[in-house]
Amino acid sequence: MSVEGFSCRIYGVLVEGDRVLLTRSRFIDREFVNFPGGGMEPGEAPVAALKREFVEETGLEIEPVRVLYASEGLHLSTQMPMQIVAMFWLVEKKGGTLRRGGNGDDVIDLFWADVASVPVDEMFPADREFAGRLHKLLAS
Repeated sequence: MSVEGFSCRIYGVLVEGDRVLLTRSRFIDREFVNFPGGGMEPGEAPVAALKREFVEETGLEIEPVRVLYASEGLHLSTQMPMQIVAMFWLVEKKGGTLRRGGNGDDVIDLFWADVASVPVDEMFPADREFAGRLHKLLAS
């Protein structure tokens, strides 16, 4: 696959106890698991994109705490001819109500998973790279 561009993705990591909030989503014809978030729009600041995406996907208003991780590897989209660059932020819940059952668009459902058993086999490579380091990053 030739690369025609790149997509900057930003995700929020909301932790409660030993659990982390995840989405089950659908893109084109594939279902997958990832963290709430998505693409930054041209001219949009990363924190604004994170807050917007989190509300759109979960119904929750959040406040970013700190960057946990940014992609290290070369990740090519499996659906489009582009490179994926992802950032993962630790976030705190500030308001709103968790919207179970999806958002009527790309998110099918929201669920909590133990930090130690995030279903990495159902994730795209950039998310899998981060999820494999999640437990260690949260401890630091």
